[in-house]
Amino acid sequence: MFAICLLLWILFNGRITPEILIFGVVISAAVFGLCCVLFNYSISREKALLASLPDLLKLFRILLAEVAKANLAVLKLVYSGKKFEPAYIEFDAPLRSTAARVALADCITLTPGTITGKLEGSHFTVHCLDRSMADGIEDSVFVRQLQKLEKELIK
Repeated sequence: MFAICLLLWILFNGRITPEILIFGVVISAAVFGLCCVLFNYSISREKALLASLPDLLKLFRILLAEVAKANLAVLKLVYSGKKFEPAYIEFDAPLRSTAARVALADCITLTPGTITGKLEGSHFTVHCLDRSMADGIEDSVFVRQLQKLEKELIK
């Protein structure tokens, strides 16, 4: 993180002089120290995050694929002329961390036809445009991928 902050400092300044470099090192060290104190940040957590980068990218790829599939499903539903059967579903996600549960809520909300209405602890309330969109949401690919990420990041 220190190196990234310093690199951004140099890029935003547009040139390298001894004064800019020294000031950048001081500012980057201060930001790094503040993040360590306030956000419980550590180099070991950064290494774990970098090690899980392929799985994070896989989650992003899964999200894009699910958004595309859901867009087609919503288009099919709208143009079929069939009446919608909106539904609220409630389920408990087997995710341990708050970050993973919030990521799941975001993935659900970003997918067309579904929106997370409420998240309390591990209990989700989701509104679906049609009852068919609720099938398997509690054990979706998002849940499985986030569980895998949790195992890697929380040790």
